[in-house]
Amino acid sequence: MSGKTTDVTFHYVQSLNTEDECVVFLHGFMDSWKLWQHTLEFLASRYHVVAFDLKGCGQSSMNYPQNLFPEINDPGGDYSIALQAEEIAAAITALGIEKFNLVTLDLGTIIGDLLAGQYSDSIIRYIRCQQPLIGHFRSSIPQGQFLRRKRGAKLLTTLLESDASSLVRILYGKTGWPVLDRQMKRTKYPMCDRLLDSAVREASHPFKTGPKQCKPGTFTCAWAGLYQHNQDYKKFIFNNIEAYKRYTFPVILLQGIHDIAMPRDRFDGTTGMAFKLVRNVGGEKMFSRPFYADGRGLGDGYEAWGDLIPNCTKPLPVEAFFPKSPFIQLKFMDTGHFIPIEAPEQFTAVLNEVLSKPLILCSLD
Repeated sequence: MSGKTTDVTFHYVQSLNTEDECVVFLHGFMDSWKLWQHTLEFLASRYHVVAFDLKGCGQSSMNYPQNLFPEINDPGGDYSIALQAEEIAAAITALGIEKFNLVTLDLGTIIGDLLAGQYSDSIIRYIRCQQPLIGHFRSSIPQGQFLRRKRGAKLLTTLLESDASSLVRILYGKTGWPVLDRQMKRTKYPMCDRLLDSAVREASHPFKTGPKQCKPGTFTCAWAGLYQHNQDYKKFIFNNIEAYKRYTFPVILLQGIHDIAMPRDRFDGTTGMAFKLVRNVGGEKMFSRPFYADGRGLGDGYEAWGDLIPNCTKPLPVEAFFPKSPFIQLKFMDTGHFIPIEAPEQFTAVLNEVLSKPLILCSLD
């Protein structure tokens, strides 16, 4: 591996047994290495575990604009997923790691998908959580529309600077407003105060961006950058599909079935999905449904994933995306979005089982 070195400084935690088989962890947006803490403590005696804070999260730095809210929709730096994968690759290389298991969630999975394809010879196993194979950065996703606008990014940044816990409370179902908690939380149950407090602390670190010290919450600009630098959706889909074709290692997909933003029907063994936009007074609400058997979307208002996949006329089985992978398996977890902290013992047991089995016997019971 080599990767690309930029001005980003990554914060990470690792175990001391650097000669053991390595497991690298990449968390999701609005998380930090703390997402994996229970699992890291369990595995540290037998594996060399390394957990990064992604760019703009936790205690890592970020590429940052000279002008926080430029008139054009450009947050500065480069938040393309391809570059973020190269930056992580460079950080892994700097640690002297040549072969590793990759464990990811949410944004970490989006980055990990390209990282695993670009450096497939370095990957032993890939355990990816909480992402469809196809379907990132849709223009129809509500936060995409919001964060592509200068006003939207500035509004969310101002909110988080005044209270870094606000977004975490929404995602964890801890706002204290029953209707909001019920409709917006990404967890099966509201998270306990201990986990909430830990997440808020990690979201409250001031950021160093070059010579500038920034307030907590300004990482929202990085989130905006994700949408603004990945707008060519057809190219993004193509890059993902090409990356999947290079996987030569077992792939385990873990999905929490109670994540309202990633309904189970996206993961029924196919990636043939469609979005339906229902317009109402409050804006747009997104629903997802599978294709009909003939591969067409379910009526007007749907955008079929298959339209963006060359020669795709029907839902594709997950195996079709990984022609060189010796093993692929999808497993559902009785959690919401944040699997490692909602069910730490169960998640750790599943991961330990995958890591303990020979590569040709990675199947989960």
